Amino acid sequence: MKENQGMLFVFPEATYHSFYMKNTQIPLDIIFIDSNKSIINIQKNAKPFDETSLPSEAPAKYVLEINAGLSDQWQLKTGDTIDYTQY
Repeated sequence: MKENQGMLFVFPEATYHSFYMKNTQIPLDIIFIDSNKSIINIQKNAKPFDETSLPSEAPAKYVLEINAGLSDQWQLKTGDTIDYTQY
């Protein structure tokens, strides 16, 4: 992915989610976000092709995947809020 791109998953309702990296070729930071758009937790530097479960720590409505290291570079932390524009 380009540095300022990501993948945003929007779920119909907030619930516990778990991701894994089985078919993913690049390391990612996986950011779990609640229905108020507040960061619940961040799974940092998820390793390519790893099948280890990477869960949310609370119900999440959104999950944002970005290149590994960007959450530290952008100084993201639990409790921060996000906003996005839908095109």
